Amino acid sequence: MDALLSGERQTEVIPFSLEDAVVYYPVRHHSPVCAWHLEQVIARYNPACILVEGPENANDLIPVLTDPDTAAPVALYYAYRDDAGLLSKEEGEPESCRCYYPFLDHSPELAALRAAASRGIPAAFIDLPYAEILLATQAARGLRTREEKQSYASDQYLAHNRFQERLCEKAGLRSFEEFWEKYFETAGLDLSDEAFVRQMNTYCFLSRQNTPAVELEEDGCLAREAHMARRIQEAAARYDRVLVVAGGFHIWGLLHPGQEPSRPALPASAHAVYPMRYTMPAADALAGYASGMPSPGFYASVWTALHGDRPRQAWTDTVLDYLVRTGRRLRKDGTLISAFDETCAFQQAQMLAQLRDKPAPGLYELQDAVLSNFVKGEASLSGMEPLRVLRQLTTGQAVGRLCSGALVPPLARDFDSQCRSFRLRLEGAAQQEITLAIFSEERHRAISRFFHQTVFLDCGFAQRKKGPDLLRRRDRNLIREVWEYRWTAAVDAALIEHAVSGATMREACSTELRGRMAAAARAEQGADLLVQGFLMGIGDLADQLAGRMDELLIADGDFASLCAACASLTTLEEWQDQYGERGGYDYPALLRRCFARVLQMLPQMNTVDDHNVQKVQQACILLYQVTGREAFADQRPALLEAFERLVGQNPIHPALHGAALGLLYGARPAWKQTIDGVVRGYLQGTRAMMLQSAAFLQGLFSTARDLLLVDDGFLRQIDALLVGLEEEDFIALLPELRLAFSYFVPMETDRIARRAAELHGARGADLRRGAVDPADYARAEALDAWAAARLDGPEGEDDP
Repeated sequence: MDALLSGERQTEVIPFSLEDAVVYYPVRHHSPVCAWHLEQVIARYNPACILVEGPENANDLIPVLTDPDTAAPVALYYAYRDDAGLLSKEEGEPESCRCYYPFLDHSPELAALRAAASRGIPAAFIDLPYAEILLATQAARGLRTREEKQSYASDQYLAHNRFQERLCEKAGLRSFEEFWEKYFETAGLDLSDEAFVRQMNTYCFLSRQNTPAVELEEDGCLAREAHMARRIQEAAARYDRVLVVAGGFHIWGLLHPGQEPSRPALPASAHAVYPMRYTMPAADALAGYASGMPSPGFYASVWTALHGDRPRQAWTDTVLDYLVRTGRRLRKDGTLISAFDETCAFQQAQMLAQLRDKPAPGLYELQDAVLSNFVKGEASLSGMEPLRVLRQLTTGQAVGRLCSGALVPPLARDFDSQCRSFRLRLEGAAQQEITLAIFSEERHRAISRFFHQTVFLDCGFAQRKKGPDLLRRRDRNLIREVWEYRWTAAVDAALIEHAVSGATMREACSTELRGRMAAAARAEQGADLLVQGFLMGIGDLADQLAGRMDELLIADGDFASLCAACASLTTLEEWQDQYGERGGYDYPALLRRCFARVLQMLPQMNTVDDHNVQKVQQACILLYQVTGREAFADQRPALLEAFERLVGQNPIHPALHGAALGLLYGARPAWKQTIDGVVRGYLQGTRAMMLQSAAFLQGLFSTARDLLLVDDGFLRQIDALLVGLEEEDFIALLPELRLAFSYFVPMETDRIARRAAELHGARGADLRRGAVDPADYARAEALDAWAAARLDGPEGEDDP
């Protein structure tokens, strides 16, 4: 290591002596060896005060983090809403920012806080509050980058720079993580506290030297270090022995701070911090978490072993344990892994460590040993199951726990309470599945309402996989719902953000439903919100919002939106009876008013374009179905009158023309004569009319396909069209013709084909075909492969 990190002697640059009044201890976030040496330094130094890098507005939450009933992984959740426009001067929705500060058992910061609590000495976070860090950071830099999992504690300066890349090249290692494990984690156990800190300071100092100062200023590092240095000076004036625990990259800046810049005062309501449960998968650096180390479950096991009976064998024992656990899981899943395979893998891990000059095997020797001994055959995607299993095990599935007195929003408490009452499993990070009989089991209906509430609040907790979808009006014939759910840290984060809306899930959903309804600009949006309120079990609130729906119906002039609203209101009116949960509002009357608005606009839809014609067709079918119900039968005459006015328009889109005529025929068979005349006009008129005939048939068959099934004369007309077409015209019409005949089920298409064959002197039996010859099938496959290669590859290949 000394050969790699040649340069200035760090003892002259960053001093470390347990005789000093202020001792600076450098760490890498979530490093077991850093935490292990830190515990020894605390025992030897016996500080009177411990200061930790972390936003100081969370100091009141330190007792929660150190409470014996709090179990890691946990995190501090920071949020800031830029209502004052300090981050962005652009008009619009205020920018909302959030980040996490996770703590694992092997996090040095948590080890320091726990040590202070056990010794009864004060401990404090000394960094700027999260909101002030944002103000000190330039846009798109540092904590203001647009990342899904924004982390307060980042190791980017240690892990991502040209200096680090050259070190890995010189050491012959594949990544920074492998470099870190070799020279710090495994080798660190054999170093004294002073030697380990000296090595840390050297690496961190050289990393800082290779980082441009302008980046540190833009990322807010210099402002943070100046603030922390001031807090350290204040503590040194009160206590004779102060231990500072901070990221190794910042130690030089704490010893040589610049001037702390002035910042605008922020209202307390603009930013908040809460403790929350966290998960091992969320803390995994490979899962998108911007700080810490990969495979946190593996390093947590190392941490546990360091405090066991054989601390010097911690790495070797942990590697052996994971080899055995991986083999056991694979055998359980049906993979043939023997005890001999495990023995060989363990021996290889030890020999790889010797070859790589490591005192003990680590995570990367474990991965290489599993790849060599557990993967049978080619290491293809399908054969990598052992590595996938190992990845799951080394990541871990643990979910943290907060002590009973933790400051948790009432909304999150209500969520937990409901999960317990419904016996939903939250203790692991694995995905769970549940099937709900929503019509026969009241408890299942209650769970469904709860799941819909979490979806409405966008918690990311539950997702419906199967079952009736009332919003999209699909699968309404199903009587069961299948949901998948999984608790993640993002669930608690979402609940914290929505906590301002209410103390319970129902109350929060009610508040936000009111807000969204007030902000709705279209009837479609309003009707969807009423349906969501019904699904969430807050239909009584939907009754209160129905008045707003009347306003939207009057103001909305979009035909598609009104049709969608009509469909949603129809669904709502039907399913209130289906669920036995009819509200107090007169939804049939609301549906009638929506129906009237659609009828008023329907005749003007004759010039609809190809892109929207299907929506208008579906709207016509929906209106026809609604008037087929007894409660709305009196609306059928008005609908038919609107259809008559629509088909009387010229021009009119042929697909809409056919759909409306089919509906008129369904209500009054006497329209058959008119349809025959219109068909002749399309089939025997000008060439332009003939080219529109396929679209007309598509619309007609969508609403009255029985015409072709029962009327031989109609079949003859269609046959005459197809026979008389030129090849070029047939090719042009073919896509629309295929769509038109897609409305018939296979039995019906077979029946039509037999009758068409008889028109040309063939018998139905002549259409029967035997099984495809295997040789012909193989030939067709070869042709298909040849064609695909010709499309994707170079030209000039020989014919098959």
